[in-house]
Amino acid sequence: MENHYDHDNSNKSVHKQNKQLFPYSINPNYITRKEMKVQIRNAYEQWRKKYVREVKTIQTLYYIEYDFNGSTVSEAIGYGMLLMVSMAKLAEDTRNYFDGMLFYSKEHPSKGNPSLMAWKQVCTKNGSMEDELFEDTYSASDGDMDIAYSLLLADKLWGSDGKINYKLEANRIISALMDSLVNKREWTLKLGDWVHDEDIKYGTASRPSDWMVGHLYLFYQETRDERWMKVIVKIVELTSFIQDTYSPKTGLLPDFVWKKNGEYEPVHPDFLEGKHDHHYYYNACRIPWRLAVGYHLYQDSRLKAQLDKINDWIKDFTKLDPDKIMSGYQLDGKPLSSYQDLAFISPFAVSASFDVTNQDWINKLWKRMTENYGANDDSNYYNDSLRLLSMISIYNFS
Repeated sequence: MENHYDHDNSNKSVHKQNKQLFPYSINPNYITRKEMKVQIRNAYEQWRKKYVREVKTIQTLYYIEYDFNGSTVSEAIGYGMLLMVSMAKLAEDTRNYFDGMLFYSKEHPSKGNPSLMAWKQVCTKNGSMEDELFEDTYSASDGDMDIAYSLLLADKLWGSDGKINYKLEANRIISALMDSLVNKREWTLKLGDWVHDEDIKYGTASRPSDWMVGHLYLFYQETRDERWMKVIVKIVELTSFIQDTYSPKTGLLPDFVWKKNGEYEPVHPDFLEGKHDHHYYYNACRIPWRLAVGYHLYQDSRLKAQLDKINDWIKDFTKLDPDKIMSGYQLDGKPLSSYQDLAFISPFAVSASFDVTNQDWINKLWKRMTENYGANDDSNYYNDSLRLLSMISIYNFS
């Protein structure tokens, strides 16, 4: 995503320390920036036509269809708002869509905290959208984090003097995130506002793909709430701990972790979503992208080391062949499937952006995301969204 923020004095020492590690990012060098822009715009138009849906109530609302039944989730709204604010200089009408998605999110408040969004809505026979569990629906952390982050970007891009005060809306959600989604005993991010800190099973559980250090750092810059720095410190340390303890050869993180016997570890199978909850699967596949965006905004050498572990392993495992990236892995690197999915391929391209030695690798990954798109995978909301978000991130890093 686009970086509209400068590091403040509290982070100058970190920035100075990492100056040699963060001289620049790399783009694919077999095409021009202009050609990249055209590819991104084309990918966006395909995505917009396929997934953006309109709901007419008192005002026009927009949402992102995440399945083939007209349903949506807060994650999809977060992705949609990120894409709209990021595409504002490359496409038309994105602010209109952005505002409509914000209004949509506010139409569906969470029962746990009304400043957060209810997790899922389904399309009724008359075309209206209703919360799946009606009065008993709660939030999911990643959707609200992306919505708040995108609102901060919108404030910097469009200002907050128009019909929507983006800054005020962002601060409303950021405050709710701290109130309802941060475990104040552990300083970790909970799975949603349905979780209580004292919950024996879920109280300490966290989703590593939610560990968006860049988002959290912007929340801190916006609010000057030192508690966000506590969360950042804990997440950075926890990422290194999980890598060193459970995936020293690969750097992979699992879909979910929890604290057991005094230390964090991968959860057991069927902990929340399925038999692969303890593996690098369809939640964790976003981590290389999220981690790279975090490093882009919060230039800490530990984040670079974490990225390097993952990048070094995947390059060695695939022998620089993107078609050998499989959909899911055990933490030791053993594949869980024999098929490919851009939800796994695209984030690796983002994580390759900060090391000039990855030039050949990022070239091949970009080609796989664009020239060979659709050759070996089925197009759907999730992989199409992660593909486009990854393309935009790489473009905006430099």
